[in-house]
Amino acid sequence: MKYIHPEKFAAIVDHARKTNPFYARTIPENGPVPVLVREMLRKNNDEILNGHQFNSHSSGAQATTVKIFINAERKGFDAPFVQDMVRRMGGPLPRMDIIYPRDYYVPFFLSIFTPIPEQVDALLQNYSERQSVALITYPSNAVLLAKEIIDRQLDFGFMKRIGMISESINKQQTALIKRAFPNARLWSSYSSTETGMISFQCPYEPDYHHAITDKLGIEILDEQGNECEIGQVGSIVLTDYTNRQMPLIRYEIGDLAAFAVCPCGKIDYPALQSILGKVRGCFLHRDGQRVIFLSLSWALSNIPTVRQFQVIQHEIEHFTIKIVADRSVENLVVAAFTEDFGYTPLIDFEWMSVIPRDPNGKFYESICHV
Repeated sequence: MKYIHPEKFAAIVDHARKTNPFYARTIPENGPVPVLVREMLRKNNDEILNGHQFNSHSSGAQATTVKIFINAERKGFDAPFVQDMVRRMGGPLPRMDIIYPRDYYVPFFLSIFTPIPEQVDALLQNYSERQSVALITYPSNAVLLAKEIIDRQLDFGFMKRIGMISESINKQQTALIKRAFPNARLWSSYSSTETGMISFQCPYEPDYHHAITDKLGIEILDEQGNECEIGQVGSIVLTDYTNRQMPLIRYEIGDLAAFAVCPCGKIDYPALQSILGKVRGCFLHRDGQRVIFLSLSWALSNIPTVRQFQVIQHEIEHFTIKIVADRSVENLVVAAFTEDFGYTPLIDFEWMSVIPRDPNGKFYESICHV
């Protein structure tokens, strides 16, 4: 299944073939348009930039980071969708943004690189001074805020809305955030650095996201490259209709999701469900199966004193875990790996006081290099 606007798709393909050397040699005239995987984009990054100076870059491991040129049209395209979603939830509220520094003015902004205790104190101060009852941040940061609030036994019942952007989020993370912010409505949008916002959470049916097919062609493909049916999880492939300076056509962004039918009946955009995050976060088991980092993440999160972790798979049976925790939990961590994999791989521990975010502010609990 796919949602492609035929005229917009044909126009960006024709433009790319005529103006971009990479697409001129990779898309045959009147022929099929191949899928552009992340590694191919990385290897041909400068050719696809085609003389434009990059002004952003994707997150992730250094080997998979790509340079991006974001045009002015892209920067302003997403705002109306967020505004409409907020309107449907009851309108804007006084808020604070804890995100990566932007190139445009955001009132009551705090850098995502601010230590978590200081973030919590700033939220309390903003509520005291201006009755700020809403927050926009990344899911990974909301989880750390929640842990800090719970550990300090603080009352954040005054918060009415928590917006989480850019990263995927799972039900276990949502449950923890809800504990810390019991009266807040949680909402999320899903985006990538390369293409901007991809979908926004349905204000009426929160288990669904609506995909922005005005600006993006969206396909979900299985491992053989066939179109997935509704409900079938596969790789997301995007075509950006708006960026003619650095075209991204049939770009496999490395995320997994499934098409769905949203029961709201109020928003005229196709729906996504089961947005599972990065393929590079799917660990490879010795039987050749890739397994989403969910049960292991939940097991590690529930180990006492564990504040933060990042699991990196170097080889099929070789992992590094960067971890903020008491060293006495090492055996519990190994047991969690054994339970999840059915065997005990080689695990290198890096004990840290804090695990830094990527340069663009995002954070991934898991990275797979195999």
